[in-house]
Amino acid sequence: MGSKARVKFLNRAARYDGDIEFVDVIYTAVIADHMTPEDGVPLFAGVDVGRHPRLAGQKPTSDNRRHVAGHLRRSVYASYIKDLYEDFAEYLMEIVSVARKGSKPTDIAREHKVTLEAGEILDCHSLEDVLGLVTASFFDRLEQMSNTKRILQLLNDGLGLDLDAVVVAAAQPYVELRHLLVHTDGVASPEFCAEFPDF
Repeated sequence: MGSKARVKFLNRAARYDGDIEFVDVIYTAVIADHMTPEDGVPLFAGVDVGRHPRLAGQKPTSDNRRHVAGHLRRSVYASYIKDLYEDFAEYLMEIVSVARKGSKPTDIAREHKVTLEAGEILDCHSLEDVLGLVTASFFDRLEQMSNTKRILQLLNDGLGLDLDAVVVAAAQPYVELRHLLVHTDGVASPEFCAEFPDF
């Protein structure tokens, strides 16, 4: 079955997959005119002027319907990548926390230098709380790093994940794409295009 953290991550990922499938259902219905009112007005069947002023104010054309549905689809796709990345980072953080509880601390935390306020340490009620601070600090450091390959290498080495190089290479453009979605609204940089020309 796996750890609670793994089950939680996989369940959330499955819900995101459901979102992708549902937005595809909506987009397909719009393209097939299944959501178009019989008289063609308003933009979509079910639009209420009071509740949906933006949609009600658009000219009811096939092009506008496709534009709205396409924008929704792109937004959900972008959200999928960003949210899945954040949930995966949370999952890895939980793994590191669990690994630190064992008798042999991982190399990650041993090599990571931490600066903490005395109050932060004194507010901890247990060694587990202190280890949580160290783990959080480690992931803050990872988030500040721009070299995703280095981040993956640190996680692989520190957690003994034995990651498949082919899988890592296939995932790399998606990890980099998350940064583009967050920082440049999805606009690919020349560096991204050069590194992933087939993507």
